[in-house]
Amino acid sequence: MTILTWERFFPVSLHLRQGDALQGKAISLRRDDDCFTVTYDPEGASLGTAAMLARALLASEGITVSEVVLEGHAPDLTALYRAASKLLLDVEITSGPKFTEPTVKVLSQDPTQATYFIPEGWNLSDAIYRLPAAFADARPKVARSLKCIEQAKKDSGGEVDHALDAVAVLVLETDDPAGVFEEVLRLFREIPAEPETADTTTSAA
Repeated sequence: MTILTWERFFPVSLHLRQGDALQGKAISLRRDDDCFTVTYDPEGASLGTAAMLARALLASEGITVSEVVLEGHAPDLTALYRAASKLLLDVEITSGPKFTEPTVKVLSQDPTQATYFIPEGWNLSDAIYRLPAAFADARPKVARSLKCIEQAKKDSGGEVDHALDAVAVLVLETDDPAGVFEEVLRLFREIPAEPETADTTTSAA
């Protein structure tokens, strides 16, 4: 089980912008305050490859990416990448007959190795609309848990959104909602209760 660590409460955003061959390498990654920025040379690496490699590198260092933000790209493409990244999905615009509609595929035993495949020429606004259903088809158990977490955020009036977002990432990463919830409850049980104040003790007497 992945432990709900302190670092998970402070995920970072990953920003991607297009560079050129003058930068010297296909992908350049740097930290900018509370986010990371990737500058990529499209001749050396596609947008999808740059995003995938950057996410994988940060994950290997224990850094959680909260969202992928495209800078200087078309609005519909930017919205697509952000929506997919919230579900820990890579994005691939694909040609050929293999995919005839937007489809989420988990590519290995690792649940975080999943990609949203979109046929070349497909309307990207429609692809964003279809994303929740495509994700639910690929990972139904996780999709149901995420809906419960979203409802809990509404019911709490936003007071524990940060913690619930961290729980959602854990569910996405582990593919084990029951185990995550058990881990969270265990951590809550370990939090010591506040000691009684003198006033409370006197009143009780």
